[in-house]
Amino acid sequence: MPRNLFALTLAGVIVALSVLLMPSDASRISEPAAWVGAPFELLWGLALLCVLPRKAARRASVAMAVLLVVLLAWKLADIVARTAYWRTFDPLADWRLLASGWNVLTQSIGTGWSLGVLGALILLLVAVGWLSAAGLYLASRLGQRNRLRTAALWGGVGAVCLGGGVIDQEIGERSASRFVAEHVELSRHNLEALASLKIELGKDALASMPSNRLMTQIKGQDVLLLFIESYGRSALDAPEYSGVVRARLEAIERSLGSAGYEAYSGWLESPTVGGQSWLAHATLLSGLWIDSQRRYEWLVESPRLTLNRLFQRGGWRTVAAMPANTRPWDEASFFGYDTVYDASNLGYEGKPFNWVTMPDQFTLWSLYQRELAVTRSQPVMIEAALISSHAPWTPIPTLKAWDHLDQGRAFDQEADSGDPPRVVWQDPDRVRRQYLKSIDYTLKTLGSFVTEFQKTRPIVVAVGDHQPASIITGSEATRQVPMHIMAPTGNSMLLLAKRWGWTQGMIPEARLLPMTMAAVRDRLVMGLQPPGR
Repeated sequence: MPRNLFALTLAGVIVALSVLLMPSDASRISEPAAWVGAPFELLWGLALLCVLPRKAARRASVAMAVLLVVLLAWKLADIVARTAYWRTFDPLADWRLLASGWNVLTQSIGTGWSLGVLGALILLLVAVGWLSAAGLYLASRLGQRNRLRTAALWGGVGAVCLGGGVIDQEIGERSASRFVAEHVELSRHNLEALASLKIELGKDALASMPSNRLMTQIKGQDVLLLFIESYGRSALDAPEYSGVVRARLEAIERSLGSAGYEAYSGWLESPTVGGQSWLAHATLLSGLWIDSQRRYEWLVESPRLTLNRLFQRGGWRTVAAMPANTRPWDEASFFGYDTVYDASNLGYEGKPFNWVTMPDQFTLWSLYQRELAVTRSQPVMIEAALISSHAPWTPIPTLKAWDHLDQGRAFDQEADSGDPPRVVWQDPDRVRRQYLKSIDYTLKTLGSFVTEFQKTRPIVVAVGDHQPASIITGSEATRQVPMHIMAPTGNSMLLLAKRWGWTQGMIPEARLLPMTMAAVRDRLVMGLQPPGR
């Protein structure tokens, strides 16, 4: 065989072998031992090619190369899912996230760079496919003078590799067949979990509760439910963040006291990590564990009563503020809002902060002007997303004087400041510093808002939607997030949190057991019934 063909053969086989053995966890790619496996699939594939006629072997090589490209794409998707969401990729459900992922990427690094990343990925997959097809075909022709003997050799070595994988389970678990089997099992399990969700929906004790018994202990009071993006327990516990975050929470606690407010705090268990905030919103509001896109899509087609609808039945005007939404939000009708604010109608006229359409300070200011400062006949229940702490965590605004926001134009200079995400994200330590700044900004803004805008003395509930990605938390973090209830001293919401055993103040005790996010709806509504019932 000519040297150039031999080099092509060797390169193709090495590429195919690398795809089969490549770890699907980014943290293990740099470990040589993680690439040791039992590639019996490749060896048996070569054995099959050896016994096939030339034309059939060429077609079979192409088919194998296509499978290798699919496997590589699958493993790359797994790496992204593990890094961002702390879980493996579900091929039956996660393809629905492509549009959301593309939106975040383009808003973070720009359309041009995003297209460059996409182009590089496509080139990689094409190169792997072409090299694998050529290399496997040429390798199968090396022993064409005695094809059966060569096939037996490849098959025998493959059997030895399979046996080695059976004996050494750690090596066996790294096989491509095991990888595919585990993901198929995951999809099957998710389908079974979806079936159990349908059963849970028929067991809603709150569906028949009369409206005159809904949240009567806080009747007539405005309520704000604020989801803080990427605000997880690691922000309070990890050494690189806890000093700043705990100091900020202590400062908020002091300011609350001077304003006649108190706080109670606890831990919640979130159904998601690193992203897909809507799963956390849906879990808390529906009282059901919504940890996948399929469960979410089934939920929003169901008649389940959300916390918003229960407030609505109890006499509240219900409002949603989703400043990240730049497209129509079809699911809004399920959750039950009288009014929905998004990026288009909150009145922001400043520049966006990459993916973050507007700073949290403007979102809260706009809600106050539109809902809390106006005279109306009924109290308001507002659910809002605070998104300044969303990845890529750059640039980050600073707190301005509330009466000098100039429809958001006051933030324009900061929106163009600092390095872009593609520069910041080259340094993991810098990413973590930016994350800390973003959480500190949102908490500072929240504390200032609660103490300065008290016209109606609202109850404010602030909850983290999920932990950030593992680049921020490390690999050993929990799924827990803080929840803070801030209300005028003696308010029934504070007394309810006290009955739950939560910690007085803004910093939950470490020993507190977390409440599942799915339990909040029922425990809140049942706990605020008329006294003595």
